[in-house]
Amino acid sequence: MKKALLKNILIILLAIIVLFSIFKHASLLKEKNDLLNSLNQLRQQRQALEMEKQNLLETLEKQIELQQRVSQQNYVLKEYLQASKKRLTRVFKDFQELQKENEQLDSQSTLLKAENAALRQESESLKVKLSSITELKKAIKELKGQMRKVRLQIKKTAYTLESVEGNRGFLVKDGKSTYSTKIKIKVIPVTTK
Repeated sequence: MKKALLKNILIILLAIIVLFSIFKHASLLKEKNDLLNSLNQLRQQRQALEMEKQNLLETLEKQIELQQRVSQQNYVLKEYLQASKKRLTRVFKDFQELQKENEQLDSQSTLLKAENAALRQESESLKVKLSSITELKKAIKELKGQMRKVRLQIKKTAYTLESVEGNRGFLVKDGKSTYSTKIKIKVIPVTTK
């Protein structure tokens, strides 16, 4: 009987070990499945993060490209603005010069108008003078006096021009050369044998 009891204890012990092993195996399988599920979720999260990283990289490249285009456009616009400022400054200077010129022309115009008025008055007075015979005779006498003065001045200048000494630009005077020669040329014939 002891053998049967020992056998029964052994069977019970084996059954407990088998049950414990089955339970342990089931819990390990469950844990393995949980770990596989967690691993799959982590893989999916990693793939999602990879795709998000890829999208962010593409977005970053687009942003960099957009920033480069904007900075290039900004540079072009700055150059255009500087050129416009230079042109505007030139136009403003030209405008100021034209204003000064306009003011000068206005002042010249007023002077010419005053001269015109004075000339008209003089013309009227000359018409009055020239319409009477006595005034004409006086004018003729004045002109003759001025002509005498001019003739005297011409004679004085002609006399001073004749009294100028020198050869009057000639290189030969009284048959002699006024220019001294510094070069002597001798021609020696060649003897032939």
